[in-house]
Amino acid sequence: MDEIDNKNTKTTNQAWRRKPRNFAPKSKLGCKTCKIRRVKCDLSRPSCLKCQSTGRTCDGYCEAPLALETDNGSRHYHNDKANKIEGYESNYPPTTINAYQPELGYTTHGLNLQNLGAFMILPVTEPAQAEAMCFFEYISIKHLNEYNPCESWRETLMFLSQTMPSVRHAAIALALIHQDQLDRHSSHLVFPPHHLQDWPPDKAALFHYNRAIQLLLNQEIGDSTEKTAITMLVCYLFICFEKLMGNYIQASKHLRGGVELSRDIDKAMLSNTNVYEDAKLTGFRKLICQVTREIRRLDMQAVMYVVEWSPDDMQEKLMSQLPSFDSAFQSLDQAADHLQILTAGIMTLRNMEQLMFSAYETPPLSWSFMDTVLEKMETWSSLFENMLQQGRPYDIGTETDLRIPLLRLQHTIARILLCTYGSGREMDFDNFLPQFQQAVALAGDVATAHERYSGSLKPTFTPEIGFIPVLYIIGVKCRDPVLRRQVLPILRRQPIREAVWDSISAAMIVERVIEIEESGSMEGRMAQSREQIAAWQRVENVSWKHVLSEKSAYKLDVRYTFCGRKGTYMDTIMI
Repeated sequence: MDEIDNKNTKTTNQAWRRKPRNFAPKSKLGCKTCKIRRVKCDLSRPSCLKCQSTGRTCDGYCEAPLALETDNGSRHYHNDKANKIEGYESNYPPTTINAYQPELGYTTHGLNLQNLGAFMILPVTEPAQAEAMCFFEYISIKHLNEYNPCESWRETLMFLSQTMPSVRHAAIALALIHQDQLDRHSSHLVFPPHHLQDWPPDKAALFHYNRAIQLLLNQEIGDSTEKTAITMLVCYLFICFEKLMGNYIQASKHLRGGVELSRDIDKAMLSNTNVYEDAKLTGFRKLICQVTREIRRLDMQAVMYVVEWSPDDMQEKLMSQLPSFDSAFQSLDQAADHLQILTAGIMTLRNMEQLMFSAYETPPLSWSFMDTVLEKMETWSSLFENMLQQGRPYDIGTETDLRIPLLRLQHTIARILLCTYGSGREMDFDNFLPQFQQAVALAGDVATAHERYSGSLKPTFTPEIGFIPVLYIIGVKCRDPVLRRQVLPILRRQPIREAVWDSISAAMIVERVIEIEESGSMEGRMAQSREQIAAWQRVENVSWKHVLSEKSAYKLDVRYTFCGRKGTYMDTIMI
């Protein structure tokens, strides 16, 4: 009897041997070390975590990802393991990279892959990373340069985030923190600053941020030109990341670093290059031109929020020649670039005036220099209108609907600021009531176009400067009681962050300035005309910062000065 029981037990214990194994294709994506050991690889790059956790040396990967060619000639790169992650559902369509195969290699978005080196589409091994990359492609990229859109730049940025590990991690970090900010939009504070203790930074975002830095320090690809191009691109993404986090000092450091890198670029590479004709550029030359242009644009715009900022080669750029008065700009990009240089020069003058006022010095007035800039402003307006009248080719759609009134709006306000430069000229703003009326109408058009571009009234973020500072200038410098209040509903229409500017805080500051300036007229009631606001009542310079109070409530600490009065006044606005 015992013999029979032992036999049955043995048969039961070995019953699994008779069961057929489920068929599954062997993965060809693992590292060489895991293949030799016949263990499951986690596909981490550049070295898998399975090898690192056991103290082994990862011998790397050798197989390229699978490429499926579609009917329209595009190639969809994918990873079966990533696509079959159990339980993952994405709200975004799969990433497809259009490509075709010429005689000398693949060409993608104008970049010659043979010139770029031995790149391949990196596999995505985690659902969170896949979702972050989708968010980056369909949300973040759309808003990084929404005021100066360039489809070629967006495609290049997306392509390199799929192929370069350092760019991939920087893009994921930005997407994670961007998505986290948007998820908090129901809070009473739009885009709460992450440096405040109630809003700790996302650990996953910081992990990918630090990983991008490590990969940059250890990068071994190509020559110095390739390394510089990739480093500048990651630097650009870090600038966007830090601005979104509210770490403006760190963002400024990254921006300075990016500007320094752009100085080191061989000028012969960029000489004789029309940056507005990207189709003629290939490989890393195209990438360097694109990312250099983006960083230099941020450099020019920094004078809108950092008083001490001095853009690189400002004097040289400002004195560069515009096309002849009776010609026209080639594109909206060219018009935007020239206006940005002129605006940066004007803001540099205004900032210099503010710094000298705080030191009780009289700013030197270079009237010949001002006349030169004013002449260039008039020339710009003529070239811009000629371009529109001559039907120059430019993109049709919501982006163009946004850019044309935005450029006109920025030009109008920049010209007012130039014409009122100098101490003791606060009353001169009253002479520009027609221009302010035109600016308010243009601001309404820009806000409407921005809403269409965004697709909703949910909060948006861009590292670029658009129309929020312009609306703020109208609100605090136009003393017409009715007109200045018209900017308030525009500012509150959609929560928008532009670099360090946010529309809700700007609206609160405008309201407070109006209250201060009109408190001495008609027993505190709304002034009936701008003449009722005397010079000594007018607020001249304002600055503010977000602060977390003891009761975990946010507030704005405001500092301001009055026209013709010495001393700085402080105020607090609870949010």
